[in-house]
Amino acid sequence: MADATIFDYLIQDDQGLTNRSSLFMAYDGATQTVDALIGGWLAFGGLIDPTIDGQIIQGRITIPLSPSGTWKTAPVEGNNVNQVMSLNFENDFNRYLTPLLLPSYKETQLSPDGSPNLAATALAALIAAVIAGSGVNFPNSRDLHDLDAIRDAFLTVRKVRNQKQRTRVTG
Repeated sequence: MADATIFDYLIQDDQGLTNRSSLFMAYDGATQTVDALIGGWLAFGGLIDPTIDGQIIQGRITIPLSPSGTWKTAPVEGNNVNQVMSLNFENDFNRYLTPLLLPSYKETQLSPDGSPNLAATALAALIAAVIAGSGVNFPNSRDLHDLDAIRDAFLTVRKVRNQKQRTRVTG
């Protein structure tokens, strides 16, 4: 079963508090354009707005995607998604870094001293693509400034909640 595309609206009240309203949408990427999705988001926002006292201050459209058939079909045994490589990119506008997190990084991407090897072939290709952009896609900072260099990289451990489904048994 496919996951639904989500139209999400962030609504703010007169006290400055926010809450979300979401609609699950059927979306067929083969027949609908991104512009059609945006138009749909705006149209439903126009229907939600008169029904609420709060103000719609922003929103997003989440489109579920399937991985490419050329990617791994299963994780490599012994990997841990809580072990993360952080690549920190800078922009030419402000001092704020934009991290790209690589959970479950390959140990072959490390230098002999255990630090990220930015010259490793796969890692260097990823970094170059982020900085140069790829076709019509240009990675940006959160405030939409072009990423123009990698400042540093480091390894960290990020806590991951247990995401396995649990069954509650009552007796």
